[in-house]
Amino acid sequence: MSSEKDFKIRVIGEAPRVVVDFDLLRRMGGRNFRDLGGHPTADGRRVRSNKIFRSAHLAQVPDESPLRELKLRTLVTLQSRLEVRRLGPPHAEFLDSGVRWEHIPIGDPWFREDGFHKIETQPGHEHLVILTEFLEDWQSFFKLLAEREVYPMLFHCSAGRDRTGVGAAMLLEMLGVDRELIVADFLVSNTTFPQMPLKRTQLEPIFSLIDEHGDIEGFMHDVLMLDQSDLDAIRTDLLEDPHD
Repeated sequence: MSSEKDFKIRVIGEAPRVVVDFDLLRRMGGRNFRDLGGHPTADGRRVRSNKIFRSAHLAQVPDESPLRELKLRTLVTLQSRLEVRRLGPPHAEFLDSGVRWEHIPIGDPWFREDGFHKIETQPGHEHLVILTEFLEDWQSFFKLLAEREVYPMLFHCSAGRDRTGVGAAMLLEMLGVDRELIVADFLVSNTTFPQMPLKRTQLEPIFSLIDEHGDIEGFMHDVLMLDQSDLDAIRTDLLEDPHD
């Protein structure tokens, strides 16, 4: 989602309906962009730079955006099908050069023509349900990350902060980045969306779920049903060689 100005609340009966302002959201294209590389890890290495990026949608991208300089192999869209229909797919310039485009529609049931119908959840757990309600989609996302020859890769949703933020948090956790740094990356989105700021506490339920399974290894195996070979492949591609 984008800033608080991107939504209009209409009360239908007793239930509020959130109507997405797609015209305004369309202008968010190419914003909230950053490289996830450079973060130090627990074993003394760093996440490789210029390998994995995150962003808002790419249907429209400003001419001066650094996105235009990327040489991607894979582009992953985490938007719902409705968002892609209304905002448009990634701009042709990101796909014309043979870039592989994968659409994993996380949140698809929530986005309808009559409004945004996210399931009710207790306060502070809004990002947790982005994970728990779409486990198969997240499994597909990490299975894709484990494929060889998919990097450099960029993944995005519409605003690049909520679904993209959940994916980035899980990935950085799996790579061994300290949680304080993971939260810091999550909160960088507030620079782009200051009117509806994210809070550090919004990731705590996800960290708690991970801890319930012992650690990120147990979580990835038990919840997302990933093989150890998947985790090893991602770490091999995205972490610096310890001998470098």
